[in-house]
Amino acid sequence: MHWVVGQDDPSHFAITYAQHFYELARKFNAKSWLISARDKKGLIRDDDFRIEFRSLKHQSRSSIAFFAGQLWSGLRLIFSVILFRADILVISEDRTFWFLLSILPLLGIKVIPTIHCTLWPKYKQPTAVQQIIQKLNSWFFRYGCVEICVVSEDIKNQVVKITNGCSRPIRTFVPAYRKEFLDDIKIRDYDTESEAFQVLFAGRVEVSKGVYLLLEVAKRFISVNPNCVFNICGTGSQVEKLKAAALEVGIEKQFVVHGHCQRDKLREMYEASHVVAVPTTKDFVEGFNKVVAEGVIMGKPIVTSPVCPALSIVRDAAVEVTPDDVDDYFNAILRLATDKDFYRQKQKGAMTLRGQFFTYSKSWEAQVEDVIRKICKNSLDFSKYGREATHHNAGLQFETNREAL
Repeated sequence: MHWVVGQDDPSHFAITYAQHFYELARKFNAKSWLISARDKKGLIRDDDFRIEFRSLKHQSRSSIAFFAGQLWSGLRLIFSVILFRADILVISEDRTFWFLLSILPLLGIKVIPTIHCTLWPKYKQPTAVQQIIQKLNSWFFRYGCVEICVVSEDIKNQVVKITNGCSRPIRTFVPAYRKEFLDDIKIRDYDTESEAFQVLFAGRVEVSKGVYLLLEVAKRFISVNPNCVFNICGTGSQVEKLKAAALEVGIEKQFVVHGHCQRDKLREMYEASHVVAVPTTKDFVEGFNKVVAEGVIMGKPIVTSPVCPALSIVRDAAVEVTPDDVDDYFNAILRLATDKDFYRQKQKGAMTLRGQFFTYSKSWEAQVEDVIRKICKNSLDFSKYGREATHHNAGLQFETNREAL
């Protein structure tokens, strides 16, 4: 509804991937069906758009329920594609197993996978079942799609690995932001002598996101540098438990769990912080944590590990640590808090790197648009289409579990 009136979704800093999809559909004057995951089912119609919400509750259930749900979800999706008489399917992960979609090209339907999470946790060996699934998926990535769009080099490397280097062409995109996001951003130096050192965590408050690892870091950091605050912003299943854990060890005034923060409040938190910590653990299939991008845009040094694929494009602004290593996280944050020259070096790196997130050609929309134009040129008569989009062109962001027909 925000897009219809020419606005961005105010709950996000980045432009949502759904919004980019709407822009693409408008450019091609295409009839579009967007299917998204939500607890409550629902349907919205607006001119050439049909937006449907389907549940993915099976993903939080037992292994048998998960596999049955993925198969049913995939078969239902395939039926929807055929019923809609779709020319092109743009699909993200989690809706079904990739290999099930291999039937669609046989029906003349072009498939563009856009992958936002690694296929398996980077630092863990796939289980026997996962290996079988990836073996089946490899056929799809070789022959069943047009091109593949991924949000990080880590995902690209995994696709290359399971296909033995014989996948369809792979494109990499990054989250993109409006240049207006830079307006009034306060970039300031850190005064190590008089100012409280502030560390920010933003995102889902879950075990796999490293919130308890950060609690351990905070306990040690506070003992050597009491003039500090760790701000935890976000919702999740661990909010109340994390608050209780901080209270139990007596650091609740310096390890503050804020819960959900509105956009303006979160922006204030970014601006007030000196370091952004992204301690995602080895258990999580991280794709590209947008908090890294937003920290860089705000001119903040990042502390994270290679579990977070975004590290590869922001190294000059980041301090790389060993995954799940409390000592490494502690030492990295302490160095930034006590070494002014090192801090300024990383801050300068952030200022240099942030431009990539405002470059349209690097966005999801630009990459998918290019693939669609190639499809149209080679196999579809779209000569009567091509109306210019009535809304802004820019970058994007996204909740996974969303695909578009």
